[in-house]
Amino acid sequence: MGAFFLVLSKQSISSMRKLFPAILFSLFLIPYSLFVAEAQPNSLIESGKVKQQEGNHDGAINDFTSAIKKNQSKVEKYLTQQAVAPPLDENFSMPYYLRGYSYSVTGKNNNAMADFNTAIKINPKLGSAYYQRGKLLWSTGKKDEACIDLGIAGSLKDSSAREMFDEKFCWKEAVLAYNDASSKVRINDFAGALDQIQKAIKVCPDSANYLGLRGRAYLGLGNYELAMQDFDKAISLSPNSVDAWFGRGVAHYSKSKWQEAFADLSKAIQLNDRIADIYLYRAYTCEGMDKNKSALYDYQQVQRLKPGETLAFFKSGLLRNSMGDSKGACNDFKRAANMGHTEAQDWVEKCDKMKTK
Repeated sequence: MGAFFLVLSKQSISSMRKLFPAILFSLFLIPYSLFVAEAQPNSLIESGKVKQQEGNHDGAINDFTSAIKKNQSKVEKYLTQQAVAPPLDENFSMPYYLRGYSYSVTGKNNNAMADFNTAIKINPKLGSAYYQRGKLLWSTGKKDEACIDLGIAGSLKDSSAREMFDEKFCWKEAVLAYNDASSKVRINDFAGALDQIQKAIKVCPDSANYLGLRGRAYLGLGNYELAMQDFDKAISLSPNSVDAWFGRGVAHYSKSKWQEAFADLSKAIQLNDRIADIYLYRAYTCEGMDKNKSALYDYQQVQRLKPGETLAFFKSGLLRNSMGDSKGACNDFKRAANMGHTEAQDWVEKCDKMKTK
């Protein structure tokens, strides 16, 4: 019985030897076929790009469409679940962008727009797609939307977009919106300011001045986190932006982060020591840290730079009084009372009573 099995085993081995080359070849084919399937979209894209350069846009569109079909199910799934789906491979955006370009050249604007939209959804940092979409929007009369796309493309370092942005005076609309927002901030209409400055930032997304102003609007609305984000970005774009350092200092102060507020406000003063309001907030911050002498110094700077700032005299009077300087305190209270500060008037009456004793 054992010999019988031994004979079978030898036969099996002999058969396996005969089959081995075929098995090996089939094993080789499996990964090779997978490799070809993965590489195919890239080869189609390269073929399409060559046809684009030759002016054969219909042929290019066919190649890009074939490349798109290879990953179409993944892209469609991503687009329907974009809010919760992990980012898609940015390379998937290229056949849509390239096909969109060929569609635009051949006058198929609706198809081009759809492809540019898809490319941007897959890869929001594809500056050339914003540029081409901006050109298409401009050609169809949608100038405001075009300027927004050109501005985004420019912020993504697309030089052609920057040239067109300047050539079409897109910055002009942004400046008008910025000026309107600035006026609204001055009268504490922060919601109205936010609405206007958003328009400016859409056109010029990398402007430190615009981001700083939006930060101030957020501050006025009590949204300190969004304000901080804008000030951080403004400082990264323009490290010498006084408004950004000042704004971030105020944001820190509003959250009782005294050390951070003091550092930012001091940086703002270092950049420009002629703005009274920065000294005023640093004085408040110093009081929060119980640094009364430093606070008094800053209130005196406010008085020097902005003599009509009633609060600076009143607060200075309170500090002098707490430090035992009754005469200096009474002088400050009188200055504040003469400018209409009602609480300062009460202190003036106390000062007068002290004199009669």
